[in-house]
Amino acid sequence: MGVRQPCGEMKWAIFSAFPFPDADPARVSAIPQPDEPPIAPGEAPVAVQQVPVVEPPPAVIPWWGTGPGRAALIVLLVFALAYTLQVTRELVLPIVVALVIAIVLSPIAAWLHKLRLPHALAAGIVVILFAGSVAAGLYALADPAASWMERAPQTLRDVQRKLRKVRLPMLQAQQAARQVEELTNVDGQKATPEVVVKEASLARRLLTSTQKGLIYVAETIVLVFFILAFGDAFVRKLVKIPARLRDKIHVVKILHEIKEVISHYLFTVACINAGLGVATAVAMRLLGMPNAILWGVMAATFNFVPYLGSAVTLTVLTVVALITFDTLAHAAMVPVVFLTLATIEGQIVNPIIVGRRMSLSPLVIVIALMIGAWVWGIVGVLLAVPLLVMIKIYFSHSEQLAPYAEALGKD
Repeated sequence: MGVRQPCGEMKWAIFSAFPFPDADPARVSAIPQPDEPPIAPGEAPVAVQQVPVVEPPPAVIPWWGTGPGRAALIVLLVFALAYTLQVTRELVLPIVVALVIAIVLSPIAAWLHKLRLPHALAAGIVVILFAGSVAAGLYALADPAASWMERAPQTLRDVQRKLRKVRLPMLQAQQAARQVEELTNVDGQKATPEVVVKEASLARRLLTSTQKGLIYVAETIVLVFFILAFGDAFVRKLVKIPARLRDKIHVVKILHEIKEVISHYLFTVACINAGLGVATAVAMRLLGMPNAILWGVMAATFNFVPYLGSAVTLTVLTVVALITFDTLAHAAMVPVVFLTLATIEGQIVNPIIVGRRMSLSPLVIVIALMIGAWVWGIVGVLLAVPLLVMIKIYFSHSEQLAPYAEALGKD
């Protein structure tokens, strides 16, 4: 015999197995469920309370994960890197200078290599031509510089003579201040003697600076040769470091664009500055300025420093013109002519030839020049813009850093 089931469970099983579409929902719901106690006649069903779902609290983002925190970390990283480069300038500076020069000279070395010349021989030829060109330029400037140095005493006397009217009120003010100080010394006490540390003589400082400069030049030339001769092989080994093929392609694209853009940019800027130097030399010769070639070379060299270079050249030419010419109208023609040439170069020629792609924000350029001067002095000022262009190229190849590359560009 089978086991008898309760009546309620039997009814629920029947309704569950054979549902009736015309069944009254109220009557069906009145059938007791297997796991529920039977509802007495006239008793209201008990309402089931729903337990509210408690959501977990939001994750707390650390301060370095927020926007201001990341900006603060970037600023601290920039200053830490700049201080590190300043401390290690004797080691890092020749490497960076050699790298920039090698990037500029790499197209010539590549062209020689296409002529079936070995990399080492091509690099040696390029380095010898570069060093010879620099030496020839310095030798050509030796005579104008020597003549300017010979005229320096007479020039200083002319400056003193012309500034005598300005110095006289200053000397009178200094004498009056000294008399007031003597009157206020009522106790008659003598001033405390000051201890002055004797510094090295000018000749010794020049000798030390010359020795360091020659060492830097020798190190830079050697590094340029090795970068040109073995740089491509080192890059091929460097590409093997990333594991994924996408990362390898990304590294190759960045290095190739930096090499191509920087070499084209610096070569183009050098040609533009050479044109400005020639135009300045011709204009100074027509205006009667002494040592016109020297001023043309100075204008071409200083123009590698945007904005500040032209300002320094304009100041020097104005002072020399005031010393050289007797009339103010003749002296004023020199800065006016140079300012016209610099404006044409900066506002018309440079934007057309260099293009918008490599244009940088003036504010960013000035800040980079200040950081370069603080880190590496004059050489840092000359390297600030090329290094800034490299940083912009690197940022433009990253999705996360692309907005920063846009911020470095010119509006």
